[in-house]
Parts: sequence; structure tokens; C-alpha cells
Amino acid sequence: MPDIRQSKRLAVLYHITLDELVEYDFDEQQAREMIDSVSEEAQAKIDWNRVWSKKYPVLATYHKTVRIDDYAPQLREMLTQLQVEYGYNTTDALLVLKDILARVWKGQM
Repeated sequence: MPDIRQSKRLAVLYHITLDELVEYDFDEQQAREMIDSVSEEAQAKIDWNRVWSKKYPVLATYHKTVRIDDYAPQLREMLTQLQVEYGYNTTDALLVLKDILARVWKGQM
């Protein structure tokens, strides 16, 4: 652990405040920088399902066993409801629905 003098020097070196230095989360910051560094055009070309399936293999295989057609109408209805009620575009509605699902999964709702 650096002492306060070293911390002040580090903050100056990295052009951040001491608070930012103390709260710095390398993993989160690194992820943000990577996301920001990729253009939207390049992101559109990425097969995110294939990328994430390296970490979560179920993404590459679920479509062979899950009856997607059983879930699609309800999900489509929820997406449409978010668009109509809150004026979200399709992408924003999808992100909101994904976030709600994540919160339910984590037991926050």
C-alpha cells in the first residue's frame, strides 16, 4: 500500500484525484476503455453471441434444446410494452429488459 505521499504522486502522474485513485477499479475501468475504443461500426460486425459463448458455452448450444418459440411472444410483448409506455427505441427497450432480468436473477427484485 502506498503512503499518502506516494498516493499523491500517483494521482498527479495519472492526472486523477486522490478519491479517483482510491476508488479506481482496474477491471471496470479497463472494460470501459475497451468498449469506448471500439467504434459502433466495428461493434456491429462482432458476433457477440460467439464471443460470449467462449465464457458461457450455453449461448452456443441453448437454441438446440430450448423451445425459443415458447418464450419469444412474451418477450416481444414486454419489449413492445417498454417501447410504448416509455418511448424507448428497440435497443433501449432490449437493454432495459435485460437489466430487469439481471436484477431478478440477482434477487434484487
